[in-house]
Amino acid sequence: MTVSRYIYALPIISTTSWGISVVGAKILDNNGISPIELVFGRFAIASIFFLPIILGLARNNEGYIPSRGDILPLIGLSVSAVSINNIIFYSGLSLTDASMASLLVSINPLATMLSAVILLNEKMDRNKFISVLLGIIGVAIVIGFNGDSGNLRGNLLIIFAVTLWGTSFSFSKMSSNNGLSAIAITGWSIIIGTLTLLPFVANQSSYDTYKDGLNNEEVVFWFVFIGIVSSMFAYVIHYKAIEILGPGKVAPSTNIIPVSGVFFAYLLLDEAIKGSPLIGFILILFAVYIVQKQPKSSDILLE
Repeated sequence: MTVSRYIYALPIISTTSWGISVVGAKILDNNGISPIELVFGRFAIASIFFLPIILGLARNNEGYIPSRGDILPLIGLSVSAVSINNIIFYSGLSLTDASMASLLVSINPLATMLSAVILLNEKMDRNKFISVLLGIIGVAIVIGFNGDSGNLRGNLLIIFAVTLWGTSFSFSKMSSNNGLSAIAITGWSIIIGTLTLLPFVANQSSYDTYKDGLNNEEVVFWFVFIGIVSSMFAYVIHYKAIEILGPGKVAPSTNIIPVSGVFFAYLLLDEAIKGSPLIGFILILFAVYIVQKQPKSSDILLE
């Protein structure tokens, strides 16, 4: 089968939008949107668009409606990749630079691999051990010698959030093994995660925040971007690319996330990255390359 060259652009578009979303979240934070309000607003918008898509696909196809055995894995995924993980991430982002957060996101494949070793009993071989060691050194360089770029506490929160995010692969793998499709896993975990946050934003303060935000064009634009473009549209085209090209050809595109994040942080927030964090980032990328050389199945990536 001949594959259109335009298909290769899909994972580039999706991962670029995920990098930009980090910058968008920082801009929303600068406008006074709290981490929990940011997470709820983002995924509430995504849920509104995801639900009809999933229900429409479920009419003629299996694998879109969760079974009883999918509920616990989806709850685990909604916590590790949607609600708690993003609250921690955005809390860290409020204390550090968007560019620094983007660089630290690059450790996700290493966190995913470690999670698979711990939760799915995958073997820890020599390559995996070396990649973890290089990743730790890279992270230490990024957050330890960054001059004025970022805040140590914020950077540590980002690392914790990305590590928690890495465990989401194990939960998504459980649902995938039960026959649930990748888009359904993503959509239902977002919907469940949004519902779990509802009690925490059902107050006058959050209502006033969202009401004021509707009168701010910058806030509206970035909520629409991170809610629709990066949380819904990007996943649809990313999984379409995986379906056509295979996970092996699509997986390396995740390295675009930190690059696009740093570029747009410089463009929109005037943030500059100094030499030492970039050296650490290169080490992390090399560690990720070692992991990605090995055959593996498709991950469910939520960012």
